[in-house]
Amino acid sequence: MTSPLGVMSVILLEVAVGSAVLLWAGGVWGKVRRGFFLLIGSTIVLSALGAWRLAANEFADGGVKTDRAITALGIFTALTLAWQIMLFVQQAVSRYVGLAATAAGVVALALVGLARPNDPARAVLELALGAVFLGATNYGLLLGHWYLVERKLTNQPMIRSAWWYVAGCVAGVGTAILSATNPAPDPGGLSPYFGVPGFSVLLAGGLVAVCALISGFVVKLANEGGRSIQAATGMFYLAVIMAFSAEMAAKVRFFSTG
Repeated sequence: MTSPLGVMSVILLEVAVGSAVLLWAGGVWGKVRRGFFLLIGSTIVLSALGAWRLAANEFADGGVKTDRAITALGIFTALTLAWQIMLFVQQAVSRYVGLAATAAGVVALALVGLARPNDPARAVLELALGAVFLGATNYGLLLGHWYLVERKLTNQPMIRSAWWYVAGCVAGVGTAILSATNPAPDPGGLSPYFGVPGFSVLLAGGLVAVCALISGFVVKLANEGGRSIQAATGMFYLAVIMAFSAEMAAKVRFFSTG
């Protein structure tokens, strides 16, 4: 499970689970229109679907633990899709379906981590931190864009999102540090630079540092409100590039066995 597809399945899972958790923790239910939940929900569905199908390919014949992880990913994907459908059918009920899907995603993330042969408990922590990092980044970007739709929305949701992003950057530091405890990967199928001792860790750490710098601007701009929300959203564009690249560099080592 050290191929690029294996790494991508983990990244997509972190995006899906992190975005789902941050969505419900953001306190926007009842404050924004249904369209926002369709916007971020479609991202979650596609990410969950990609994680499930890639994992099914990479985990093939991996044993009982991997079979459980794949099943959990399938359930997570199905529930996220059901949640999106319920937004059209019965919006009040869709909230509970969405919460159930999020819980299923957390379980799936834990099972994927536990399927790693070496130090599974630490693997779960690595995935959880990565989910906070990528989830906060994705949520902040999409919420910032939604202010173009609901211009009367106060800046409070964006302020909360900015602080979630700060927490995500702290989690990103954790993923970079924990990646250093994993063996260096075999660069087969990846860039040969990843075969250089310590390269992936230094790359992840440097990119997280850039994200931390961006977070300061995001907090300031979110607190200013008004047109500054658009500037904060622009900062999130940079954050997405840096955060995803940082997490890719960190997770290159995730399944390495030395």
